[in-house]
Amino acid sequence: MLVLYLLPFLRCKIGELGTNEACLFQPLCEQGIVGFGIGVAVAGSTAIAEVQFADYIYPAFDQLVNEAAKYRYRSGNQFNCGALTVRTPYGAVGHGALYHSQSPEAYFAHTAGLKVVIPRGPIQAKGLLLSCIRDKNPCIFFEPKILYRSAVEEVPNGDYEVYLIPTG
Repeated sequence: MLVLYLLPFLRCKIGELGTNEACLFQPLCEQGIVGFGIGVAVAGSTAIAEVQFADYIYPAFDQLVNEAAKYRYRSGNQFNCGALTVRTPYGAVGHGALYHSQSPEAYFAHTAGLKVVIPRGPIQAKGLLLSCIRDKNPCIFFEPKILYRSAVEEVPNGDYEVYLIPTG
């Protein structure tokens, strides 16, 4: 199975990836990044799409809410795009003004078929991200920007997951 990282910037070197991983560097086109991720997930691979800031997720809103979230339901449970994880930093940290401080998680939390995940610390962040990547439902992983500079925890090196509540 191929794991495809859809990144708006050069964040990884090809040599750092495993043999079943690929990095596709996308331009800043959120609907393109998410749309491509949906296609990759529907084709049976794992897609981890990154939206640079949650403030920019709105152009991809239709694809997340009307395509990714409803794919399984529309097909009578024959198809899904569950191997899709969209990760994005969100929230205010005292600077950033109007385009870098929004918290759009409530829009997605009320969408059947999507899982919305927000960690409270580094240990939980690693476990929840791994859980999202392995989950059979599309997940949006919101990373609180406040954790980037203020949270300090020793994160275990091993592989672990944090339980995700099933969607219903």
